[in-house]
Amino acid sequence: MIYMKWLMLLLMFVQIPFTGCKKENQQQIVSHGTLMGYDLAMCAICGGLKVVIANDTTKNPPPFYRINSTLPALGIPENTTFPIKITLNWKKDTSALRAGSYIIVSNVRIQR
Repeated sequence: MIYMKWLMLLLMFVQIPFTGCKKENQQQIVSHGTLMGYDLAMCAICGGLKVVIANDTTKNPPPFYRINSTLPALGIPENTTFPIKITLNWKKDTSALRAGSYIIVSNVRIQR
């Protein structure tokens, strides 16, 4: 009986490092999109900028993604009017914000 308790305890300690694993090797995607404006919804996982990605080929894409950023942080003047046509490099956010359809953006260019 004592061996069983030690075995269960050992198995618990072996499993702990693997419970928080997630994929980190996501490739960035280059897409065309439209910044629709700031997300003004009042919820725990809302906020930032709303972006619609054209021809999104990801599995079950949402109607829009959220970027946890502001226009000046993306290198776009604050007085630019919405909607803004852009080209962006992005990947899905796999952190705690993934429930809010957030993406991580590394490069944004305004399409002229």
